Amino acid sequence: YATILTLRAFFRYMCSNNMLTDNNITRWEHILSLPKHLPKKIPSVYTEEEVSRILESVDRASALGKRNYAMILLAARYGLRASDIIGLRHCNFDWDTNVIKIRQSKTDKEIELPLFEEIGRAIIDYLKYGRPKSDLPYIFLTHTVRIGVMSAATLGGCIADAMRRAGIDSTGRRKGTHVLRHSLASNLLKANEGIPVISEILGHESTDTTKIYLQIDINQLVKCALEVPFVNSIFYENLYH
Repeated sequence: YATILTLRAFFRYMCSNNMLTDNNITRWEHILSLPKHLPKKIPSVYTEEEVSRILESVDRASALGKRNYAMILLAARYGLRASDIIGLRHCNFDWDTNVIKIRQSKTDKEIELPLFEEIGRAIIDYLKYGRPKSDLPYIFLTHTVRIGVMSAATLGGCIADAMRRAGIDSTGRRKGTHVLRHSLASNLLKANEGIPVISEILGHESTDTTKIYLQIDINQLVKCALEVPFVNSIFYENLYH
């Protein structure tokens, strides 16, 4: 996409200065037209073992570590987006029925999640022994001189730092909150979980959105692969005569 834009600008300059045999800019812009639909990028994913190492790398003895661990756990176990994690309030948790109710900021869709014991313990640990004293309704706060609401970028940085401490090789893969969402979907597919179930867990509006993860399910893709047919050497001999 960026390459095409650069070439269009280059040929526009060349045509305006009559430097080409054919200086018809309209023709060149047609040749270098932008694609109507850009190909979707394949999601970056991490294995269950790598996700476990990321969580284990967090120092849960410190107040900041308690916060980061709870947030990363929410991303890893539920696939929540960064905006939904930092936007969590006390009212989102029903401790009597062990349920988390969230209205997703991206889709405005309300989802209801079971409050896993490890999640509940991590959040209680942070609220009791890590969270700065504040009247703000949000669960997770900044641990700076001026206490306030966290940003998505800060959460992404916490996850990237945990990856580095865990010694995860992220070469060719993205970092941040969204990769844990992708990883959850990928690992659920490996466990033979159905697309509709994964779609419901991630809070997708349509299963079509969830199907993007099919292209990273290597085990299932291998089953679809066809054997390469045998080609007699005579074919190649005739090909070049």
